[in-house]
Amino acid sequence: MRYFTPCCFSLSLFLVACANESSPPPVPGETQVTGDDVKQKVGEAMDSAKEFTKQKRDEYAKQIDQQLKDLDGKIAELETKGAKLKDDAKVKWNEQLEDLKSKRGKVSEKVKEFNESSADAWEGLKKDLDIAWGNLKEAYDKTAEEVKE
Repeated sequence: MRYFTPCCFSLSLFLVACANESSPPPVPGETQVTGDDVKQKVGEAMDSAKEFTKQKRDEYAKQIDQQLKDLDGKIAELETKGAKLKDDAKVKWNEQLEDLKSKRGKVSEKVKEFNESSADAWEGLKKDLDIAWGNLKEAYDKTAEEVKE
């Protein structure tokens, strides 16, 4: 996808350059392609590419939001289970739970930043968000394992 825009641009330059060369006289009944026609088509292609990118970003944002909602429910379940722990186990578990909530907050910040980004900048932010999500998931798995023991 990231090569689509440069390819369209290169193609448009090529077509414009070809249109500027001397061309044979028009054949009766055949339509001529002008530089303006090429510009219009390239503009339409660019608009389509931008809309496609925006749709992909929005789909990803919805997916992350749903995953966070699911994880929030699981964290609530962990809190209920963890409340039953005693003494040192409870202290350790509370520390892990706070770490988990902190990472959850960081992911929320990344999601907010991601949602406010332009469609052009979302790829870089997606990588950051994926890393933050992986850290959050790892913290959840670790905390969930503690409660099982």
